[in-house]
Amino acid sequence: MKKQFKIGEYAIGGIIAIETKNDVMKIEALDYVSKNVVMEDKFHMQNYNFINQIDSFLNELTTSYYADKIINYIKDKK
Repeated sequence: MKKQFKIGEYAIGGIIAIETKNDVMKIEALDYVSKNVVMEDKFHMQNYNFINQIDSFLNELTTSYYADKIINYIKDKK
């Protein structure tokens, strides 16, 4: 799964990118103009509190509204 959320001024950098490979999900905050990585973290999908860790990281990157939208997308695609 690979997806970008172009949020703009409500997120660090403006874009949040999600990529999944081999049960590891990488979440990156990208600069809106240059697409350079501002912040990133990796999460193991087999971990029992995987969703809670992602929710905590997303709330650092953006507002709770957009974090909830992204979490719902991840739950639907998981």
